[in-house]
Amino acid sequence: MDIHVSNIPFKITEEELIALFKEFGQVDSASIIIDHKTRQNKGFGFVKMYKDSEAKKAIAALNGKVVIDRRLRVTPSTTKEEVKDLEKKIPYWKRTVKKKTRIVTFDDQPQQPKKGTHKKRRGHGRGTTY
Repeated sequence: MDIHVSNIPFKITEEELIALFKEFGQVDSASIIIDHKTRQNKGFGFVKMYKDSEAKKAIAALNGKVVIDRRLRVTPSTTKEEVKDLEKKIPYWKRTVKKKTRIVTFDDQPQQPKKGTHKKRRGHGRGTTY
């Protein structure tokens, strides 16, 4: 099972991350994501464990644990395909938030906003100032 570990301290190494998870079972591999330019870790990584039951115990125990003054967030990782499947289940009209237009009413009669009535102020166009 793949485990996503975020909010990792910048001084921690992969061996220390493996040692954290080894208490709960056999660890296949651990990797900390590193920035190419600065050569510093980005603060998150992934751990692979052989058994799902051991991985669930490790997630429950290590989520919220403080390591070198930082509180770890440990969750099961999701693949890109799983995220795409979740997006397909949400209807397209609920995926984005629509902007609401404000309609002014007088005497209980709705008034539609007028288009093209915006006045251009002096000095606010094409780099001119007055």
